[in-house]
Amino acid sequence: MKCGTEVGVALTKRIEKNRDKLFTFLNYDGVPWNNNNAEHAVRAFTRLRNVINTSTPKGTREYATLLSIHQTLRYRGMGFLK
Repeated sequence: MKCGTEVGVALTKRIEKNRDKLFTFLNYDGVPWNNNNAEHAVRAFTRLRNVINTSTPKGTREYATLLSIHQTLRYRGMGFLK
């Protein structure tokens, strides 16, 4: 398909350039077509980032690590403390 607008041409180039990455879900079972799981995991951190009282980058990294483990277990139907 040929696009006549600058935006259309740029989008076409971007899709062609990233074709192998964009359509991975077509080649593998179990790979979702969207990124909802990652977006939900990030949302949990976003909600709490202003509440945590860490004053160092190390504290924030440690909190993010624990939150990542918690979210992974949650999506797998497992309890964090078990």
